[in-house]
Amino acid sequence: MDTEDSPYALDPGTRKRLRLLFVASMLLIASAVTGWLRPDQEGLSGAFALAGSLIVAIPIVSGMITAIRSTGFAATQFYMDQYVVLALAACLATGKYLTGGIVAIVLVFGQMLEERTTVGVEMALAKLRQLSRIRARRKRNGAEQEVEASELVPGDEIVVRPGEAIPADARVLTGTALIDQSRITGESVPVEVGPGSEIFAGTANLNGAIEARVTGAGSDTVMGRVQSIIEEAKESEAPIISLAEDYARYYTPLILLIAASVFLFTQDVSRAIAVLVVSIPCAFVLASPSAMVSAIAAGSRMGLLIKSVRHLESARMVDTVVFDKTGTLTQGKLELEDTLVHTEDFDTASSLHIAAAIEGKSNHPVARAISNAVATADHPEVGDFTEHSGLGLEGRVEGRRVLVGRPSFLEKSGVTLAIHPPDFTRQSLVLLAVDGKHVATFLLADRIRPEAREALARLRSLGIADFVMLTGDRTEVAAHISAHTGIDRFQANCLPEDKLAFIRLLRAEGRKVMVVGDGLNDAPALAEGDLGVAMGALGNDVTVHTSDVALMSGDLRRLPDLLLLSAKTVGIINQNLLCGFVFIIIAITLSTLGFVNPIAAAFFHEFSAFFVIFNSARLLRFDGMECISEEITEELPATGEAPAPA
Repeated sequence: MDTEDSPYALDPGTRKRLRLLFVASMLLIASAVTGWLRPDQEGLSGAFALAGSLIVAIPIVSGMITAIRSTGFAATQFYMDQYVVLALAACLATGKYLTGGIVAIVLVFGQMLEERTTVGVEMALAKLRQLSRIRARRKRNGAEQEVEASELVPGDEIVVRPGEAIPADARVLTGTALIDQSRITGESVPVEVGPGSEIFAGTANLNGAIEARVTGAGSDTVMGRVQSIIEEAKESEAPIISLAEDYARYYTPLILLIAASVFLFTQDVSRAIAVLVVSIPCAFVLASPSAMVSAIAAGSRMGLLIKSVRHLESARMVDTVVFDKTGTLTQGKLELEDTLVHTEDFDTASSLHIAAAIEGKSNHPVARAISNAVATADHPEVGDFTEHSGLGLEGRVEGRRVLVGRPSFLEKSGVTLAIHPPDFTRQSLVLLAVDGKHVATFLLADRIRPEAREALARLRSLGIADFVMLTGDRTEVAAHISAHTGIDRFQANCLPEDKLAFIRLLRAEGRKVMVVGDGLNDAPALAEGDLGVAMGALGNDVTVHTSDVALMSGDLRRLPDLLLLSAKTVGIINQNLLCGFVFIIIAITLSTLGFVNPIAAAFFHEFSAFFVIFNSARLLRFDGMECISEEITEELPATGEAPAPA
């Protein structure tokens, strides 16, 4: 039995239409029975049929008016309802009340079934809404109290026991647990969390009791923002809408002309009405939106947050993929491997002490790697801090002028280097200069994502042949990453504006460029590409808002899944359009020849609509390229090594 919280529950509008259909059906049955039992009382029979027809017309006219005011997928309803209204009006004008009522009931009931069948995005949204309606254990004054998740506010302390859903975005205070984040990321492998870890609303605690402090609740959670973006994607205006508007300008007069011609030559109004009914362009109108919403729903299930149907269409045109390095091809978790000290005035500890203080002012992964090497409480005060984007940091620590950054940054600042950077081919270098003297060099290493080579192999299997890596790192490190991932071209020492210029150059050459990055530094490049994809968007609002598609997980294999999903979606749209065209030609021909009456035409029409919907619904079962991954993996050169550090 449906409940209000069930994704299968009927909304109030559907309940109202069902009640109207029931009353209209009873009146039409009464009309038919009266006409059969009392053939001499045609007036009473006709009154029942007229009343039933007018009642069933209420939701049709109301829906058409609502559709006129709507945008996106909802607006397509107008193009279908106008033909139903025309057919019903023709029946009423010619006194065929019973026929008109039955046709209208079949079509309205069919529309309701279509709405229940076009469940892709609606079901996904309903499940997301359901996840936000859970109970929470709020801890106050040492006691636990059960409250609705919507009552939580940032700063509240919550307790989450094994098997319970996380009610809000929060940071773990005590306890450890495995968290199932598949509802957001699509990844089935649980994540282990402990004190300091972030947890997200809607995910599930598999084991272990944890206490956490709320950082976001209600709509201000990752789940809430995902829900909002999916709803916006559903309402986004697909190119098919403008196409449908253009096409309706010619289609509607043509159908009216055909129906009038049929009536003129045959003097049979039933044939003309049948032509109108079978001409309802459900198959055409639903062809693209139904496939698009199914694809968006499938993508969200896999952790692909597609922000507009336009991006889904453009993905299939991609022929060049541009990667950022740190955090995209690599795991973005740089670790300090070694510290080289170049002067007797400093040692490793004192060098780190100064560098960590100034790096603690930046959110860059390199800065975090050094900053985390020293406890925050031990960081000295930093004054006159300046961040030179893509180059390094500058500030005053304990009265000394400090520069931390790339070798080129220090050289441009007039510092003589104590090392020869090309000698270090594997690690990223961060140099520290104090009062104009190069005093230490920090050697950092990242790890290449283990799935990087497989992801590129899958992209190649889809026809993508051109890969480029743009990085602000040194040429030696870029060459190392490029060789281990199989990327043909790279450009090192890139500033954000260099990346932007490179992508503009590719587009000027006619390339369709997909840019893959992971954060604020990549925002200009993500915006400039034909398709911007942000990695690891879970808990990162910047990447969600600056990209066209956000990967909620950090799995590069979702990139070929995205392109394949786009190609399959367009393929299904083409199938829908072709079948819809063939169906309407056949149906109009049969109706014109008198082989199909208006009631049969209504069922005929519903068949075509359901064909399109069920054909589109096949996308809901899309599981990416997992089924062919083994074949591709076998084609990869065996290295027998763990992912190489960058």
